[in-house]
Amino acid sequence: MILSGKNQVTVKAILSGLLAVTSLLFFNGCRRERSASEITAEELRAHIRILSDDIYEGRGLGSRGIELAAAYQEDFFKQFGLQPFPGESYRQVFTLVGVQPDLKATLEIVSSQGLQSAEVLRPVLLDDFVIKSERQDCPPEVTGELVYCGYLIQAPERQWDDLKGYDVKGKVLLVEINEPGNYPGGIFDGEDMNYYGRWVYKFEKATELGAAGVLIIHNDKGATYGWSVVRNSWARESFFLPEKKRTLFFQGWVSGPTADRILAAAGLDRHKLLAEAERPEFSPRPLGLSVRVRQKPIFREVLAENVVGWLKSNRPEARNKYVIISAHYDHLGKDPSLQGDQVYNGAVDNCSATACLLALARYYSQFKGDLPLNLVFAAVTAEEQNLLGSDYLASNLPIPNSMILANINFEMSNVWGETEDVYAIGARFSDLDDICRQAAAKLGYRYIPERGGNYGFFFRSDQLSFARHGIPAVWLHEGIVAKGSDPDLVLRKSEEYQKFHYHQVTDEFQEDWDLGGSLQLLRWAREIIELLGRQEKLPQFRADSAFQRPVSE
Repeated sequence: MILSGKNQVTVKAILSGLLAVTSLLFFNGCRRERSASEITAEELRAHIRILSDDIYEGRGLGSRGIELAAAYQEDFFKQFGLQPFPGESYRQVFTLVGVQPDLKATLEIVSSQGLQSAEVLRPVLLDDFVIKSERQDCPPEVTGELVYCGYLIQAPERQWDDLKGYDVKGKVLLVEINEPGNYPGGIFDGEDMNYYGRWVYKFEKATELGAAGVLIIHNDKGATYGWSVVRNSWARESFFLPEKKRTLFFQGWVSGPTADRILAAAGLDRHKLLAEAERPEFSPRPLGLSVRVRQKPIFREVLAENVVGWLKSNRPEARNKYVIISAHYDHLGKDPSLQGDQVYNGAVDNCSATACLLALARYYSQFKGDLPLNLVFAAVTAEEQNLLGSDYLASNLPIPNSMILANINFEMSNVWGETEDVYAIGARFSDLDDICRQAAAKLGYRYIPERGGNYGFFFRSDQLSFARHGIPAVWLHEGIVAKGSDPDLVLRKSEEYQKFHYHQVTDEFQEDWDLGGSLQLLRWAREIIELLGRQEKLPQFRADSAFQRPVSE
């Protein structure tokens, strides 16, 4: 959002006061008491306290609060000598389109032999299905032949192709969530979710194939969340990048029982059909049914801004070597319908990570150019809207991807204390696994395998955007064994946060947080950056990964 007039003056006045407080709290104190480059808990605490304040209105897209947060970070980059990346502005401004789904939309399943006379299945919106369109030219009614496509996966590196050359252009695809073999020892990554299992991939693949629509079949285990999550998120406004290719007139989900009814109407047993989809020889199955969707979504445009600065290395060997360090600063905004507290402050998600990003930028700004490589600091927006800010940045980088060694992403950084161990989400897909392991060992941290792979965390934050554009990426995460007398403390606190505070108005700043855990992640990130600076070869993805660097590079 671009402000003008009185609002602009108000924002600037508030911002100037907050920046002055920030400098007084940590930077001058660091210079007086310690090495100027040392990152402190007080520094992190000041950033989190300020950015999670109610003044920032939960940093929702299009709000005054998110503009204030962008200005805070821009001024911080200026204060510590970072240069705009790219061009002359720290702001990378782009347009998002918001779509409010039609809460009176209808979905009908009819026989392809006779739309008027056949018995019609009419699932109930929100209870049985959800639907939306990201095409502003979407007609009020769309009809298409329904085809069951299994998991809708084409993975040549795994010798898997659910399409077998079948032409689905103009058709409506009914597909399973997750991937085949989602159990220990399964064909893809066992119980860990692969990129092919995410709903994002299903929609992208359907678009690539020219389908008219796609409906994903929900189940709790495969989606890693219940139908209520689907229902709630698809009942409110979402956003998309308008420049992306769009062929789908609609996309959505159907519940498991609804899918059973649809397939039964085609004379098929879903359990038998799902068993077929688990095998490599599966081919799409036309169902002899048509889908008729009626909807009138409402669209609007919103300006969004990434805030990006960089520090240049003066080492000749680092001239064409970059690392992008990222954290998203947006959150869920305000909900006027709530009684009492209406602000989603997002102190952990994601002010804790933004604090790490800013502290690391300040730390490296003291190097006066003697950096191991060029460092880009990206405060990205619209992460809560399917990673749109990082997607836009990764799609519009001013340098070739072949110059970018890696992305290090901070997401919901540990605010509960240090751990004996650490792990890197997504490192297993690339050469970064060994680099992260070496860096951890040098600091005396036990490097453990990624946890919670079945939840697909790598595909749910900004590191995914860079991986999709051929850049190895990781989300640095604390381990599970806390230092001190209570080894379960950090894990217990993290689980409590996920259960009671994640995406709730209660995600607020706490003065008693032990930010030693965040400092630990920052030390690890610094060691990773040092090791990356010594790499002679560009880090690559594993051969069996869903991601690869472009062949031209």
